[in-house]
Amino acid sequence: RRRRGRGKGRGRGRNRGRDDRWSIADVAVSARNRSLVLMPLPKCSVVFFHHIEKTAGTTLRAVFQRSAQLGEFDLFSFVNRQHRLSMQILLANLDRLVRTPGGLDNLRLLVEIHIGADLSHPYFFLYTLPSLLLIRSRLRAAGCACHLVSLLRYPLLQHLSWHGHFCAGRVPLCFWRGAPNCQARLSLGITCHDSAAVPELRGHHEGAVRSMWEAFDLVGTTEGFDEFLLLLSDRVGLQRPAYRMQTVGTHTLARQLLQRSWTNRSCAALLAAPPAELLALIAKRMEASSRGKKSGD
Repeated sequence: RRRRGRGKGRGRGRNRGRDDRWSIADVAVSARNRSLVLMPLPKCSVVFFHHIEKTAGTTLRAVFQRSAQLGEFDLFSFVNRQHRLSMQILLANLDRLVRTPGGLDNLRLLVEIHIGADLSHPYFFLYTLPSLLLIRSRLRAAGCACHLVSLLRYPLLQHLSWHGHFCAGRVPLCFWRGAPNCQARLSLGITCHDSAAVPELRGHHEGAVRSMWEAFDLVGTTEGFDEFLLLLSDRVGLQRPAYRMQTVGTHTLARQLLQRSWTNRSCAALLAAPPAELLALIAKRMEASSRGKKSGD
């Protein structure tokens, strides 16, 4: 909609020179309806996202929710890792659509596999993953794109974030002993919450984790989230690979660059020569947790 001036010519007063300009509302509507990518929506695309806690999975869920709000994809969130009723119903319906002529037409589905874990039994690896691999093969054989994706985080940063989210206010960081190999546990479907009771992981667990990730199509990192999101969009057909950062500022961007540089080094290398900025971050978390406050991510 164009603004019209009062009088002849190009208008007078506050409307002078604005006859041929779009209003802010029009520009906003245009941007909201325009895709951020050039590729069209896929005819059939199914994504299973294995959400490991404290790896930016909630941010990715927000991207998925936006796609669902705009009617581009359907979204199922918080599907249990332990192959319970919600997962069984979902997989059964997908199998039915594969066997139905035309059942996969314009099927675009995002599935977030999240909550649920056992103290020692790797439910996800033993039960859920085989079912996902089977339905992926059937969907692909029927001409439908299907991807298994996930995100992992640098262990030290994930450890700090885990404490800040689940334990701050109860146990100071300097006294807290979290469960080791937390991301490996959660990826298999073993809990990481009850750190005092969880058994140690064995050699066969390590082999299971390695074979599981090899079966996935895309595994990104929290520190490289933007690159992961772009790769994911190219693979599955997301139209709006955009998200809103919680806090944007020079200091937050600088911290992101530092964290990316830390992930290029092994944990052993960081312990041997810890950067001053990393020590300052740990000291800040220690100080905040000693006062019983949440320190954020």
